[in-house]
Amino acid sequence: MKARKEEKSSLCGILMVLVAIAVGVAGIVYALSTHRRHVNQEKWKDYDECGLV
Repeated sequence: MKARKEEKSSLCGILMVLVAIAVGVAGIVYALSTHRRHVNQEKWKDYDECGLV
């Protein structure tokens, strides 16, 4: 019974680590895409007034 509880606890710990890694990667991807979108908007900002875009 004790070995089964330790196994369950170990599996739960591994799952928590995997979830933490997935959340971290998702946050980094979101931050990079937001930054890239901002840079792209700034690049074309000067052309908004003249109607080229």
